[in-house]
Amino acid sequence: MNNFPHCSVKKIDEERCFIETCEENVMQCPSCCFLLDKINTMKIESIVDSLDNLPEKITLIQIPILPTPANLTYMSYEGLETIIYNLLKSQNKKHIEELKKGEAYLKVFYRKDPLLTLPLIMIEIIFFRHLHEKSIDELWKILKADLLYFTGSVGDIEVKEIYDIEDIIKILKVPLIIGQPEFKNEGVIKHHKIGEDAIRQLNYIHSISVNKLDMEYVINNNQFVLFKDQREAILKDINKEKEEIDKAISAIFDNQENEEKIEDLIDLDNLPF
Repeated sequence: MNNFPHCSVKKIDEERCFIETCEENVMQCPSCCFLLDKINTMKIESIVDSLDNLPEKITLIQIPILPTPANLTYMSYEGLETIIYNLLKSQNKKHIEELKKGEAYLKVFYRKDPLLTLPLIMIEIIFFRHLHEKSIDELWKILKADLLYFTGSVGDIEVKEIYDIEDIIKILKVPLIIGQPEFKNEGVIKHHKIGEDAIRQLNYIHSISVNKLDMEYVINNNQFVLFKDQREAILKDINKEKEEIDKAISAIFDNQENEEKIEDLIDLDNLPF
């Protein structure tokens, strides 16, 4: 649909991340942030290229997940999916059919708030059209009732005019908080006993690009999964860590050149338990 130059991820972009000693936290590595932004830009270009015509208006739903003790359950992939499910579920058939028309996209990202210690998680659902007013009213009712109960915040619904491609690109762009410290089991996170799995998920939210929502799959389906890639990446990391620990343990017991056999080092008759 457009003729502007396209982004591409080259091998050197990935290699730069390994050359730079970014260690564990990609958000504090300029090369990794550059690569993430490139990947997001490519996703947006693909979406724009797939459009036959620019929408005259878009409907944007924004839901902030405040990092409060009451919201800890929802600061995870399962929690985010629960919120999206509860926003889109309905018994109103006309409303459901309206949501299924056209295309809709999902953005999940961090936004800093000067009043909060941790960044808040933003969920945005973008409909590439002006939803019918009755559907917008239905969504407002859900935001002011169910979603207010879940998140402690009403959220917002906006209808935005679209004048050119740049308007679409700006709306789809995923913000990155460059230099954001890694979430660790310390400080306020440790105080509120956020689990290890939830901490891992918090550290992967920045990797979520803008994605098309399959409304047939999502609506009234409480078993849907939206963050499969992130879950798989976390599982790989866990397996890698386990592998490294297993290797370290094996190295201790397999090093027969400098160490005596473990049976010779332990007096099995005088153990303290």
